[in-house]
Amino acid sequence: MKYIKYLLPVIALLVLSGCGTKRQNFEPTSLSGEIEYDGSLPSSIVDVVRSGATLENGQIITKDGLLNVKIPEGYTFQGSNNEKYIATSQCSNLIIIDKNSKTIYKRKFDSVVASASLKGDMLAIVLGNNSVFLIDVKTDKILYKKSGDKVYAHDSKIAAPYFLTSLLIFPTLDGKLLIIDLKKNNLLRAIVVKSEKFFSNVIYLDVIGDRLVAATKKRVVSINPKSMAFLDEDVKDVIILDNRVLIFTKDGRVILTDADLKVLKSKKFKFASFVGTIYGKFVYIIERGGYMIATDLNLISSNVYELPDDIDSFVFTTNDKLFYKDKYFKLGKTREK
Repeated sequence: MKYIKYLLPVIALLVLSGCGTKRQNFEPTSLSGEIEYDGSLPSSIVDVVRSGATLENGQIITKDGLLNVKIPEGYTFQGSNNEKYIATSQCSNLIIIDKNSKTIYKRKFDSVVASASLKGDMLAIVLGNNSVFLIDVKTDKILYKKSGDKVYAHDSKIAAPYFLTSLLIFPTLDGKLLIIDLKKNNLLRAIVVKSEKFFSNVIYLDVIGDRLVAATKKRVVSINPKSMAFLDEDVKDVIILDNRVLIFTKDGRVILTDADLKVLKSKKFKFASFVGTIYGKFVYIIERGGYMIATDLNLISSNVYELPDDIDSFVFTTNDKLFYKDKYFKLGKTREK
């Protein structure tokens, strides 16, 4: 009880003096222009994953844009492959639908699905209890299963399993990468990115050539057949290029590194809160306060444009579009690798 006795006066002092933490806003010194929406969506976005977004009417947006496919009420989009679309519910159900919105596979799990990927008849799943599954959807047979360590909380950004030619990479909720041999369906290697009990899940996972880049909220790792490199930062997002990596941090920095995460340059946008990126010849960074920051890939020059709205809900970006609520705008740029 003595701890409560000492704590109460401190809380009262903070309340009376107004010492609560207040977020500072990004305020550009100059604007290069304003952006207007180019069109409307059939309904508003209600959920977003890295590979797509779900609209209130059941339609989905992928990197290819708005599709006519509709998922059932109560489900949200998780991923797709060859005109097959994964959707999950809060009741731990998973379905796969075809391009005609017909359910072709269904399964219930003992925990909610955190992320999922599909390649042919192979379905890879990470559950909210940190278990992973590889399932043959044609036979409904479990090819691989592993229960992970208990996690108490995870970030809303959750990387999806990644299929390579003969390998599968599971990004776990406790900050590990499980490398699975798809020929034998067994574990080849477990790589720790940054493993902790709270908010340590892998939020980013991508592969270019023979290089794998993954990140949690606290660390980025770059792996090739010969070496593995780490960079510790408060990570918001990552972009992997042919021979460089762009890291976006919580405190408004954009860090350019080489493929082995050696820092080449850093640029800070004071108090900026990044919520999305579009990139091709330039990088377009969406800032929560209602701005788009355009910078070249070498972080030499930048321009700031004002968006029609502050970003206070789901936003999804493709290679050349930004979707927000029930609106979108398009950029005349294409992604390069």
